[in-house]
Amino acid sequence: SRPPKAFVERMVAEGRVQKEYGGGMKEEWLCPSHPANQTLEVESMLEIVRTYEVDGVHFDYIRYPGDETCFCDGCRARFEAVLGHAVEKWPQDTRKVDAVRQKWLDFRRSNINTVVRRVAEGARKIRPGVQISAAVFRNWPIDRDGVGQDWKLWCDQGWLDFVCPMDYMDSNTLFSNVVSAQKAFAGKVPLYPGIGLSCWKDPHDAAKLAGQIKVLRELNVPGFTVFNFDANAEAVLPSLRLGITSE
Repeated sequence: SRPPKAFVERMVAEGRVQKEYGGGMKEEWLCPSHPANQTLEVESMLEIVRTYEVDGVHFDYIRYPGDETCFCDGCRARFEAVLGHAVEKWPQDTRKVDAVRQKWLDFRRSNINTVVRRVAEGARKIRPGVQISAAVFRNWPIDRDGVGQDWKLWCDQGWLDFVCPMDYMDSNTLFSNVVSAQKAFAGKVPLYPGIGLSCWKDPHDAAKLAGQIKVLRELNVPGFTVFNFDANAEAVLPSLRLGITSE
């Protein structure tokens, strides 16, 4: 659902939304480096753990929308504070000066990492045993730069109890290759790849869904998720019950 108009207007007025490299605003994306935005997201997730007897909380969209953001005034000030000096040409130097670029990519990742860490630590303190998970982009080495989503680090640090890469592809061969790489990224953290049923040309292809589950079992992956639970899934899941997911 879209955020209330009044809330968006307030976030814009307070300088808390993302600004693109070219100068445009992304009014419905909050700036990840803004301390108040980080606290808002952390406390929203901890409120769920504190208020309800949930088994876990799950991150989605825990990333930047792409490499075009965020270049707001707040990001510049906070980045320069980390850098220890002013950026001479903003935002161009974040792409054209290698030493600045590497620090910039680290800065972006750190903003997302902070939220994941604070939620993991806070949720477990409130409700020991609660499970922390995340839906993540599938190509960690690329996406840690592109969208600031360093999910291998989250696994290495123990912030996630399981991780769900969004492997929404038709090709079983590509699916197998991608998941094989992801097993190494996840390390000791259980990997539950997302199968993209609703993204396929034929979202009623029970045979393909069964085939991708079979791939995961051959790779000794402990589980899977299916995107997403809608009318397509309701039509297909009973067929799986007769075969690959039968008891």
